[in-house]
Amino acid sequence: MRMPEAIVQKIDALRWRANRLRCMSSTEIAFRIGREFKTEAERLGFGGLREAPPPDLRTPGAAWLQVPDDVDPAPYLAAGDRIAAGRMDVFALRDIDLGSPPRWNRDPKTGTEAPLSFGKRLDYRDMRLVGDIKYLWEPNRHLHLVTLAQAYALSGRQHYLGALRRQLDSWFAACPPGRGPNWSSALEPALRLINWAAAWQLAGGLASPLFEHESGAAFRDRWLQSIYHHAQFVRGHFSLHSSANNHLIGEAAGLFVAAVTWPWWPRAAAWRTASRAILEREALMQNAPDGVNREQAVSYQQFVLDLLLLPLLAGRAAGIPFSARYARRLEAMIGYIAAIMDVGGNLPMFGDADDGLAIRLGAGCPYRSLLATGAVMFRRADLKAKAGPLDDKTRWLLGPEAAAQYAALAAPASPLPARRAFPDGGYYVIGSDFETEREIRLVVDAGPLGYRSIAA
Repeated sequence: MRMPEAIVQKIDALRWRANRLRCMSSTEIAFRIGREFKTEAERLGFGGLREAPPPDLRTPGAAWLQVPDDVDPAPYLAAGDRIAAGRMDVFALRDIDLGSPPRWNRDPKTGTEAPLSFGKRLDYRDMRLVGDIKYLWEPNRHLHLVTLAQAYALSGRQHYLGALRRQLDSWFAACPPGRGPNWSSALEPALRLINWAAAWQLAGGLASPLFEHESGAAFRDRWLQSIYHHAQFVRGHFSLHSSANNHLIGEAAGLFVAAVTWPWWPRAAAWRTASRAILEREALMQNAPDGVNREQAVSYQQFVLDLLLLPLLAGRAAGIPFSARYARRLEAMIGYIAAIMDVGGNLPMFGDADDGLAIRLGAGCPYRSLLATGAVMFRRADLKAKAGPLDDKTRWLLGPEAAAQYAALAAPASPLPARRAFPDGGYYVIGSDFETEREIRLVVDAGPLGYRSIAA
């Protein structure tokens, strides 16, 4: 007789927990027991997210995005109009109607509405409860709000700011602090902070028309209150010990970007210090000296790269530089992408992938975009040769001078790929006739499988 599906799922869950427990050190077990007590106390109303103190708005926040003067506004305006009408792409779901405003706690793939129970106790892996959490979380990362802000920055049309405000206000109402699926994993608030920071800047910062008059000031205060809650939540729920993979980098990236974009609370300095220390450490631990991300998944290579690149640029804008070793590790990571990319721009998709992006500033291939950004930042003609024409995302990140700096890079002096052996990561590039129509490029994977004790 076949065992009921519900019992099979419970047995699988117990096996997963037992295997995970075997991967933990005694120190980690003690840490997790302490965190369980803390989480339960928060659920019962002790501790948890506090009200934000009044922000001191006299200190300007760092503006780490610039509006380029050489991009075509038309695609941004068209995308902004679709978003304002409630239509978006969510992975394989194309041009779906999420509503205006969207139903933020509803999985658009299955139609399942997740409950607004205490977020850290919500089992987001249970599809019967929340649907496909990947599809639910994606619109809530708010990458599309950056598109609305870009459309406004390029056109000056208030229509886009109105849509941005309606979406945010509806999100504040539908997703109260600490409740529901959008408060169940610290990575999700961290990614929202990154995209909110970009949208805030492109909408005009504190001088934005969004915040004019009494109603605008009240909206600004609601947004800042939520930003403070997001930063508190991320700071209190870092993914540590055996969970310290790309999630920890994403959490620290979101907190650092928030701390330099909105430095208006006493706690912001501590957020900045803690997150910067994590990024400095994890950039070197999670990525080999030859540039291979230790999770050994090409999709996560670009995801982690963006999560490390954005704080670097935000820190520079705020006068808080990262170390030279940090920058060199990013350069090596970009160089690895260039080496494994074939002449047609294709990459061998080693490892798992969830198609996640930290931010969306332009269309096109995210890998080529990283090559173009790296070419300008590190003055690398070989990266330019692989990237092709300068992309829009690089223009938004590096400003109006990026195009001239990119054009000034001459042809590479040595044949490509510049590097073919990545012994730390365990990858080797062999072949012939590289960068021609007769190219044969074979990428050999001879590296270990997974990262740390749980082999993420």
